[in-house]
Amino acid sequence: MKKITLFEKISSLLGEKLKGGSSLFALSRKVKQQSQYKTSHFRGETRKKSFREKWQAVKERRQQQRIIRPAGQVSVQQPRPPLRLVIFLGVVLFAGYLFVTGPLQRLYGNWSYFRIHEIEISGCLMTSPKSLRKFADISYEMNMLTLDPRAIQDRLQSHPWIVQAEIRRIWPDGLAVSVREHRPNALIIQDGEEGFNYLDRNGNIFAAVAPGQDLDFPVITGLDSFNTIEEKERLLAKATSFLRLAERNNPNLPAQNISEIHFNIDGEFILYLVEQPFPIYFGKGEIKRKYYQLRKVLEVLYRKRKGKAIIDTVAFIRMDYQENKVLVARSHTG
Repeated sequence: MKKITLFEKISSLLGEKLKGGSSLFALSRKVKQQSQYKTSHFRGETRKKSFREKWQAVKERRQQQRIIRPAGQVSVQQPRPPLRLVIFLGVVLFAGYLFVTGPLQRLYGNWSYFRIHEIEISGCLMTSPKSLRKFADISYEMNMLTLDPRAIQDRLQSHPWIVQAEIRRIWPDGLAVSVREHRPNALIIQDGEEGFNYLDRNGNIFAAVAPGQDLDFPVITGLDSFNTIEEKERLLAKATSFLRLAERNNPNLPAQNISEIHFNIDGEFILYLVEQPFPIYFGKGEIKRKYYQLRKVLEVLYRKRKGKAIIDTVAFIRMDYQENKVLVARSHTG
């Protein structure tokens, strides 16, 4: 039997006529009946994906990989700031630097809009805002852009009464100054000086007493009898240690009742009270122990006998009489 070629099959199919149908339809039906032909043979080639579609597919695969995590873990995707936003913020910060501290300062430094119109100085007790403005050269002619807060701070902290100063700009035209002053704890006479000097609770001499200033503090005397700085510092440390104990304000020995702390030529500590003229001899050592002993002694002496306090008849008290013993000498028996 003669084998029919593909060309002959197609010619035969084109010759067939079907009711209500065309030759092309008959060809399509015939092709479907042939198992050796596939529909894909008559389709055009698959359309290639664009670059944008490929990039979108890659992003979707990456996102799916981030979401997939081991059990019990939660995937939190941190949003990245857009590159344009980062660049914009960098430009703004750089422009701000140039405007405030950089070369543009010369251009805007003379604008009256940035002149200081308000100056506030707080923390003054022994000093005054007016005196500190003059001392630190702070004026309303200063410009917010050209002023140097660090320089103002250094000038204020060189003031005898100022321990610490803080300077802040209050835009657009304000300046806030906060100071912390020394707290006087006693008065002391320096070698070669006629007046008193203030002493803080740490034993630092920081300022001379000006006319009209407060003198209601204990006075430390006798240090000018010693030649070496080491001896003076050692004795001064004893005095300040005793004053810190007195700050506890025991009712029998409050700090307000201490009039004078004197050191004799032998370096012995002698205490005088405000309300009583007699001396209290502490000797050279064990200041803390003797302080607590004196509180107990004064508690007894302040008691009244026959309507009169015993302490009114005391001539002196020796805290160094014997070990752990106190001698109270009375001016007369009663």
